Amino acid sequence: MDAHSLRVLEFGAVVEHLAAQAASVLGRQRASELVPASDPGLVAQRLAETREARMLLARGPLSGLERAADIRGALARAAIAGARLSAQDLWAVAETLEAAEHLRRQIHQADLDLPRLGSAAAGLRPPPALWREIRRAILPDGGVADEASPELARLRAHAREAREAAREHLQGLLGAPQLQPIVAEPVITLRNDRYVIPVLPTYRAYLPGVVQDQSGSGHTLFLEPLSVVEQNNAIRRLEREAEAETDRILGDLTAKVRAAREDIGGTVEALADLDLILARGRLADRWGATEPRLDPCGTLRLWGARHPLLLESRRRRRAETAAEEVVPIDVPLTATAPVLVVTGPNAGGKTVALKTVGLLALMAQAGLHIPASPDSALPVFCGIYADIGDEQSIAQDLSTFSAHISRLTTVLAAADRRSLVLLDEIGAGTDPGEGAALGNAILDALASRGVQVVATTHLDGIKAFVAQDPRMQNGAVEFDLDRMQPLYKLHIGFPGRSFAIDVANRLGIPSSIVQRAREFVGDTAAGVAALLDRLHALESRRAEDAEKAARERAAAVRAREEAEELARDLRTRVETLRTRADQLVGNVAAEARRRVEALVADLRRGQSVQETRSAVGKLADLPDAVLAGLAAALPTEEVEGPPLRIEPGQQVRIRHLGQVGTVLADTNAQGLVEVQLPVGKTRVPVGALTAAGPAPPRREAPIAWTVGAGDSLSAEINVIGCTVEEAAQRVGRYLEDATLGGLTRVRIIHGKGTGRLRRGIAALLKEHPLVAGFQLASFEEGGAGATVADLGTREPDVPPSVVPPVTE
Repeated sequence: MDAHSLRVLEFGAVVEHLAAQAASVLGRQRASELVPASDPGLVAQRLAETREARMLLARGPLSGLERAADIRGALARAAIAGARLSAQDLWAVAETLEAAEHLRRQIHQADLDLPRLGSAAAGLRPPPALWREIRRAILPDGGVADEASPELARLRAHAREAREAAREHLQGLLGAPQLQPIVAEPVITLRNDRYVIPVLPTYRAYLPGVVQDQSGSGHTLFLEPLSVVEQNNAIRRLEREAEAETDRILGDLTAKVRAAREDIGGTVEALADLDLILARGRLADRWGATEPRLDPCGTLRLWGARHPLLLESRRRRRAETAAEEVVPIDVPLTATAPVLVVTGPNAGGKTVALKTVGLLALMAQAGLHIPASPDSALPVFCGIYADIGDEQSIAQDLSTFSAHISRLTTVLAAADRRSLVLLDEIGAGTDPGEGAALGNAILDALASRGVQVVATTHLDGIKAFVAQDPRMQNGAVEFDLDRMQPLYKLHIGFPGRSFAIDVANRLGIPSSIVQRAREFVGDTAAGVAALLDRLHALESRRAEDAEKAARERAAAVRAREEAEELARDLRTRVETLRTRADQLVGNVAAEARRRVEALVADLRRGQSVQETRSAVGKLADLPDAVLAGLAAALPTEEVEGPPLRIEPGQQVRIRHLGQVGTVLADTNAQGLVEVQLPVGKTRVPVGALTAAGPAPPRREAPIAWTVGAGDSLSAEINVIGCTVEEAAQRVGRYLEDATLGGLTRVRIIHGKGTGRLRRGIAALLKEHPLVAGFQLASFEEGGAGATVADLGTREPDVPPSVVPPVTE
């Protein structure tokens, strides 16, 4: 790829951002070597690798790669027979191999379809036994562990014992009273790797020994007493033996690295490749990039393209709004019109558009995803050539125009139909007429070869030429003249104005000069400028209308989708509710049949009048709450016709239950109506009733029993906290349930308090037909806080006719 183009398009800056995303020095080095490829297969592979890296990174951050080091130098040294790596080198080898094993495991355990990452990870072949052995022998600080070998552990242990013995002996000398006058300072120190004590020179003869050193002033001698010389000798001997054992261990480990250097070398290269791939994925996520579609033989079509370095610059200033601040551009070239000439004012964004096109093409061919819409398409160019900026060279004695011509000579010699050419200010730097003629000739030559070209210019001669050539198209960058600001929007199809005189007028050039300039321009040029202004205004309105229509279409699509989703959700909820209601009705009906059959059986066994009356009362007193709850829970259907008038004695049907009954009373304050059904009374919402007509197919009526005992009826009931009326209702039902359940003695817990609840319970028990007797509970059963009732028969003063005949 052309080195000059890489430089002027700032591909190196993108590489720097890529290297910053690498986790290891290996990845950063590999990123710095990245260049765009021109082979379509390699480009497609790189882009797919980046896609898989983003898939893997989306699962969570990867760990361990940052520990990988560049150990290629250590491997080269280890390859020499007899070489011995340092402990630091061996530690770096172990860290790198362990990082490779960790990365390989993370890729294979990701449970994702990552064929290209898997192929790259196949190059990770870290010998597991080797890095584990190195870790056991080498310490993170570069030392050799005692556990590296039994011999090293023994030698170091003996050396520690010898040092301790020498220090204890010298400490004894320092503490001896007869030596106090000669000791300069009561400390033990090392000189020449031997333990010594500081003494005064004047008393040197009082303590036999070897002087190992003296202070800078000469006022202190560091003396090794003769009594400790042999111990110091033993220490040095043990230390030398330990050093020799350490060298042997390092040599053995180096030999194992040497034997595995091919696998280790391949692992290092694979680590570098994978770190680069993952860095490409991280950079793509950072810039909100997408994978472009490759069109090897097609034309460049960029939609919503943003310059990545502008994105990064905005991100650093305002991290969360970077993508919104960089205005996207559309650059569609076609097979029939591969040349685009962009015009407009200075600082209007023409050169940025040019660089965006070139840089995104370079990025894609380097395997980087690009900040553009996903429907963008790029060919794979064999060459990308750019002539951008002021190429004046004093050293080469070239003017700006000469530098441009020199560069164009190179471009014209190399460009073909698989090339992208970017020309900034073509025809500039010389006489406008001659410059336009030369620019037209260059564009014509490139178009004749099928080269894809994006160029910028201010020259009207080039604008007119492009407008007449079907192989070319004009483009314009927008400029807000009122605010004197470029809008950085690119419109394809007509040229733009330079606004030079208007800008000069707004920036304070005297009006007389501005007017004179307009006169020099002439009526024809002014008319062309006015026409361009009208075209721009029409295009702006067309774009606004198109955007509004697109928003309305999108809103309509969203509304339709939301309505369809709501309808699906409602259908699902209704079906679920109907299913649950059917199950509930079936369960309650089954329970009702079981309880009725039990009551009928009790009646047939000829129990007492009281028990018979209780059974009949229970059969008639079905719980209203369950029926009302069922009716309210089930979805209701709208019924056409006038609203139903509720009157006592009226025949009504309860929807969904399929039951016909008689209204007993008007609607109450809660909107409930009391209805007599064949199996008992209930209260239901008025909206659940319809006028009785032909009976629908019979459904089992759900009957709920308030008997909570079921299979395990308790022998006591707690009514603390209830009012007297609430307690009376609960206790009355409980006594009936207890009698049916076979209990003969029950305890009613009411608490002590003011005694009002106890007296109310006593009044109820006194008159209740199922209670044979009652009294306050014993101390152990709760004393005055509870009442014990004995259940039994008590002949009531009722005629036998209250017991209706029971039939099956």
